[in-house]
Amino acid sequence: MLDIDDKIKSLNECENCRDVQIKKFSPLKELIDFDEYDGDYMRCECGKRPLDIVMSHILKIMIECEIVSEKATLRRNSPVPLSDFYFSSLNPQFIQKNTLILLHPDFTPEVASKLIDEVPEVKCVLKGSPQNVVGQLNKDSNINHFEILEGEDTQINVMRTLLGEKIILVKNQSKHHIEVAMTTEQKLVRLHNYLDNNGIKKGTAIDGMCGLGALGIYLLKYGFEKVIFNDINPEMIEALKNNLEINDISEGFEIHNQSFEDLNVDHADLCVIDAFPGEDISDIQEKAEEIADNVIII
Repeated sequence: MLDIDDKIKSLNECENCRDVQIKKFSPLKELIDFDEYDGDYMRCECGKRPLDIVMSHILKIMIECEIVSEKATLRRNSPVPLSDFYFSSLNPQFIQKNTLILLHPDFTPEVASKLIDEVPEVKCVLKGSPQNVVGQLNKDSNINHFEILEGEDTQINVMRTLLGEKIILVKNQSKHHIEVAMTTEQKLVRLHNYLDNNGIKKGTAIDGMCGLGALGIYLLKYGFEKVIFNDINPEMIEALKNNLEINDISEGFEIHNQSFEDLNVDHADLCVIDAFPGEDISDIQEKAEEIADNVIII
């Protein structure tokens, strides 16, 4: 079992880590000597390198492989860097080996192989755009993934809660919508405040589009007698089952794999809806209000 406390401590830099800031809007070729950059350049004795050095090393390879221009800058042309471990809002500025998941729409197998071989911090390379929907948007859409070009894409998110305990979510970044721990944590705070301020009966709750299960898991920890988890995407259901086990939850829930519109359950005290950003949920909200006394849209 993962030792979360040790993992959190490992995010911190040591006293000898030396930060380096590289201008984000200037062409990288004007700022660094490409010949100096290898897997050990600017590495501290603790094994970490500054984030700007790691991202510059990555962008250097992208320039050399000609998937970005020679005038590429860190701000405009870098791939999306995703950590394999997030804790709340703590975003490490010194990067360990084998911890970065990279996403870019123009990555190729050649570039992916070079990144894995030459940048020790890179753990996985994904091809895709962060603007694209990953997962299943609704019952009329297909399940979409980012393409794994190299490596392994497991990611762990750890959220603090107002209940004084942590919630742990494990996911595969190629299959799941990009949402880091801090964003999920904000949703949990909103849900907590809604529950505290409205005096809702802690009976049955529905997590209507549960995804990885964060909101429903929180409801159980808050004290609800029963939570009905539902998601249209079967891949989410498998991830949910894993996350329930990781968070030591073995009872007090049902799991459904349906579109929310087709969900057939008894009347509930609460329904929580967390849809994809920008999705029209007017019909979903109407259904939620029919089957629950209280509805919150997260």
